[in-house]
Amino acid sequence: MKRQDQFFAAVASRRLVRPAVRAIVRSGRGFLVQRPTDDPGAHYAFIGGEYELGDTFDERLRKEFEEETSARVVSAEYLFVVENRFMVKEGLVQTLEHYFEVVLDRVDVVSREADLEQVWLPEDVFAAADVRPTIVRDALSSPDWRGIRRLCVTL
Repeated sequence: MKRQDQFFAAVASRRLVRPAVRAIVRSGRGFLVQRPTDDPGAHYAFIGGEYELGDTFDERLRKEFEEETSARVVSAEYLFVVENRFMVKEGLVQTLEHYFEVVLDRVDVVSREADLEQVWLPEDVFAAADVRPTIVRDALSSPDWRGIRRLCVTL
């Protein structure tokens, strides 16, 4: 079983809503996303992680970038929340994802974790790429995306 599949199986078995923070990082290179290295066909995702007891949003975003990449967060501005639901073999996964527009201290980003790769997807490629949740990818293709406050994925 691939590492990502193991992760989602564990999340589904908890049967709890998973609060998380996610970063939208944009530059002249496009959008920065990541995916597992053990499955080159895997979908892309926005960098972030599960919100943990005692964290602030800002602290969790900074920790995720420090743990997973060579970049550091310079600034983060809250954008919107996404109620995300999807099925895995083990059952329903439900997340409450808080999205931030993030500025990093560099554009040359290197992964600190062997099982993850970070990739800049140019805007024209990003719009058609398998980036999840797709509702966020699609929203970012709209010129009004900064005015969004809440998105909801329905099954």
